[in-house]
This record gives sequence, structure tokens and C-alpha cells, in this order.
Amino acid sequence: MNPARPGPTPLVDGFEPASRADWTALAEAGLRGRTVDDLAMVTADGIRIAPVYGPEDGQPAGLPGAAPFTRGATAAGATPDGWDVRALVVDEGPEDANRTVLDELQRGSTSVLLDPQAIGIAGPADLAAVLNGDHLDMTTVALAPGPTTNEVAGWLLDLWEASGVTEAERRGHLGLDPLGVAARYGGPPTVDAAALDLVARARPLPGVRALEVDATPYADAGTSDAGQLASALSTGVTYLRALVDHGIDLSDALATLSVTLPADADQFLTVARFRAFRRVWTRMAEACGADPAEGAVYQHALTSAAMLSRRDPWVNMLRSTVAAFAAGIGGARSVTVRPFDSALGRPDEFGRRTARNLQLLLLEESRLSAVIDPAGGSWYVEDLTGRLAAATWERFRNLEAEGGMATALASGRATAEAEAGWARRYERLATRADPLTGVSEFPDLDEVAVRRPPGPPPAEGPLPLRRSASVFEALRDAADGAADQPTVRIIALGPLDGHAERVTFARNLFAVAGIRAVDGDLDSLDSDGPAVLCGSDDRYAAEAARTASSLKASGAGWVALVGEPGDDEAAWQAAGIDEFLHPGIDVVEVLGRALDWCGVER
Repeated sequence: MNPARPGPTPLVDGFEPASRADWTALAEAGLRGRTVDDLAMVTADGIRIAPVYGPEDGQPAGLPGAAPFTRGATAAGATPDGWDVRALVVDEGPEDANRTVLDELQRGSTSVLLDPQAIGIAGPADLAAVLNGDHLDMTTVALAPGPTTNEVAGWLLDLWEASGVTEAERRGHLGLDPLGVAARYGGPPTVDAAALDLVARARPLPGVRALEVDATPYADAGTSDAGQLASALSTGVTYLRALVDHGIDLSDALATLSVTLPADADQFLTVARFRAFRRVWTRMAEACGADPAEGAVYQHALTSAAMLSRRDPWVNMLRSTVAAFAAGIGGARSVTVRPFDSALGRPDEFGRRTARNLQLLLLEESRLSAVIDPAGGSWYVEDLTGRLAAATWERFRNLEAEGGMATALASGRATAEAEAGWARRYERLATRADPLTGVSEFPDLDEVAVRRPPGPPPAEGPLPLRRSASVFEALRDAADGAADQPTVRIIALGPLDGHAERVTFARNLFAVAGIRAVDGDLDSLDSDGPAVLCGSDDRYAAEAARTASSLKASGAGWVALVGEPGDDEAAWQAAGIDEFLHPGIDVVEVLGRALDWCGVER
């Protein structure tokens, strides 16, 4: 007889139990007078992110595949095959787009997302050329919402029929999103008869979802997380009402909808975004009279265009990896990663390959899809999911009370919310509370520019794309356009070991605007060149005022000091110090003034 298998050994055996109060006391002992609560953060929606969580903060909500579907739309999650790796196709012209489609499907992508606007699909022959050689009975073809998507969707339905693809084998997303197109491109936010007729044509096709609810225009313009999700939820309700009024029952109407949500480099908020939306969508469907089992929404993840940078674009690979990882464990059914060079123009083969391969690495080497809802049970994620869902539902109710999403777009409310959200984001970017690696932190003055063919002109609707890096890239572009690289001279007060950290801070700060900081002294300073004082606090007390006065007397038009002035601010300003450089300043404003003093036109 085999001996009984020993049970697990409790990890706390031999240790005194520790309470939350015990942990807090130990943590605060090393916080130099601050409390643990001082480490908390607050999102744009007012959701508090605590420094530590416990079992009392959040428990798993239900089971995967069961209402409210917080833990996944299906019981098996993404196992065993993983999520759908959906390649973005934005090449100019049908011929180049066709090469990309075939290359992507041969090298690991499992579906394609065609952007008709970017490709320039002007007729059914163009669409047929884009998909020439593709096995339409084996491939999911998705269309990105745009001004011409209605027409292209009709041509896709015709192409399936003309190619002899059976109804059961037709798989795709037609990308019909009238409100999303109005938000991004402009025009009336109405569900027109043409879109409804296309939905009716697609009803007999079980593998085709005709209507798309795209939240990315709101995210790209600056709307907060809860605002993005509430806008998508209200858009979904608008479409359901239109479909039911068109004679389509609620069950079929829900089945024809899919939702695109943004995935960005904020890992935990992205995970919570997908989980929270499934919860509120289910609640909305039940409120409309649907069976709870019909509330499982199809979610497609599209990595954020707003997070991509043109400067040091290689860092975009890291941002996209985090975004794809978070979308995958958040439960997205399909994921599209924008190539790292998308912000520069039309991506090349290398950009597409890295976008595709990072997903394949997550799926096939990291085996990310082998675990169902890996974030489930995390007290932090469960709490964040619940709070984001609650904030979304409240915003959604307010939207509906004021007439719904179409009214919000027509009245300008959606635009105002996006502008307010961007203003909050801009403040955190400008002060580097939200740093951008390679752009606002650790910029490379000697980077070799990456060039790509220009893409289509940006959309000019009420919700424009606002890239986080653009405010800093404008400074670098101005510096690059100058006849000579702008420079500032660092005037050291005392030996380097007393102020090395401040010198490093200054060099990094000025590099953000393309300004090179060089070593200098009073004798070598150009008569009108900007100067920056770096020294220890003791040196400042003894020499800052006198040195600033000498610099101004020699003709320096702009003098800065690295550090906080404290009680000496008025005296140092009187001596000629124009700017104090330290963490928390508005970097964009300060560096703009520095470029002005360097003679750079902006």
C-alpha cells in the first residue's frame, strides 16, 4: 500500500502572522515621514490605485464563459489555439496591399484587417485585387471603419458570392460603424438605411459580424477609460435600437455586433478595460431584454495609435508588446498590433514582421493563451475592473439620459470630453509625470532618423488623433530645422562630484528639445548664449547670485539654475536667473523658451 501523499506545507509555518497594520507600520518606517496612502495614484476617472491590495479588495467575478463574462466570453478562453492574430493592411494601392495580405497569412497571421481608406479601394475590382490568391473560404477578412466602408462591405459580400464561398465558410467583420466614422471623420452621426440593408444581407452568414462598435476614436482623442467604454456602450445601444426597428430581433442584433477597444502600454488598465467592458455590455444586454447567455460580446483589440512615437520609434516595440500582452490576458478574441513605424507613415516589411512576431512569441513561446483568465483572482485587477465598470456604467447612464451617443456627437459633448481628457493627459506629459521613454526621457540626440513613405492624410473629424509624443516631437523638429544645432552651456559651480546628478538631469532635459548641453565657463560663454548653472546647494548659496549677475553682464540673455530655489527665489531672480529646472516643471513651456533664446524658429 502506497503511503498517503503529504499535503501542502503552509508557507507561513514558523512565522508570526502579520496583519495589514503590521505591514503598513513596517512600510511607513522607510517612507521618511510619508504614509502608505501617499503612494496611491488616481486615474483620469478618479479611480484610486492603492499601493497594496488584499482579499477584502476584490474577488473573482463569476466563471469564464458565464454571465457577466468578466472572466471571458467563452469557458475555454483562448485555449488551445490562442487569439486571432489580425494583421493591419494599409499599403497604398491594391497591388502592394495584396502582397502584404498574402505575406501575412503565409507567415503566421490568422486574419487581415483591411483599411479601405488607406489602401484606396475605389471599386469591386480593387477589392478583388487586394484579396487575389487568398483562400476566402479559410480566411477572416475584416474591414476598418471609414467613409467608404459601406461600399467596400457590399463588394466583399459580392466577392464571397462570386467566388463560390459557401455561406457557412464566409468569415469576416464588415466594419460598419456610422457613429465611429462620424466621430473620426465627421459627418452626420446616424445609422443610415444602406448600413441596415448590409446588415440584413449578412444575417444568413453565421461567421460574419456586420456592425462594429469602435472605441478607438475616443481613446485617440484623449477621452478617459470610462468615457471610452461608455461611448462604446452607448453606440452599441444606438445600433441595437436601429436594428430592432429594422425588423431584426434582439438576439440576432447582438450577434451581428463586435467591439474594438484600444490596448495601450498601461498594462493593468488595459486588462481591466476589456474585463470591465464585458461586464457592462452584459448588463446592458440584460436591460434590453436579452437572455444573460447572449451578452457575451466579441472583442477585438487594436493597439493605440496615440501611444506611438516618431522619435526613437524602436521603443514602440516595447509599448506594443505590453499592449498585446494585456489585451491577450484581458480576453480579446482578436488582436491587431500596429507596426512600430506606423506613426512615421506606411509601415515596411520589417515593421509588419515585428508586429506579427511579437504576438506569435506571446502565443507560441510564452504560451500566454494556455491559461484561462490569468488576471482573475488578482485583488488589484479585480478591484480595478469593478471600479472601472461602475464608472463606465455611470457615464453611460448620463449619456443615455442626454439623448445617447448620436446626440453627444452632434452637440459637441463628445468633443468637449475628449478635449478635457487631453488637457489632463497633456499636463501629466508636459510635467513628465507620465514619462515617454526616448521622447521626454532619455532622448537620443544622435539617433538616425527612420524614414517611411507618407501615409494618408489624418482624419479631420471632431475627434482628432492626439499622439502623446507629438508635443515633444514638435520641439525636436524645430531644433532639427535650425541652421546649427542649438546649444546651452553648463556652468559648473565647484567639482563634479557635488552636482553630477544635476548635470545629468540638465543634459537629459535639454535633449528633449534637441538642444545639446555642453560644458562651459564664464570666459567661453557666447555673449548671448543661454547658460545653465549646476552646483550643490552650498555652492548655490555662496555663488549663484554672483555668477548669474556676471553672466547677464557678459550678455547672456537667458540663465537657468538646476534645482528648486526655495526661499532664495526672489533674490536669485533679481540677480538674473530666469528659470529654475527641477522635476515637476512644465517641460514643454520651459524648453520652448530655451529654443527661443537659442534663436530657433517654432
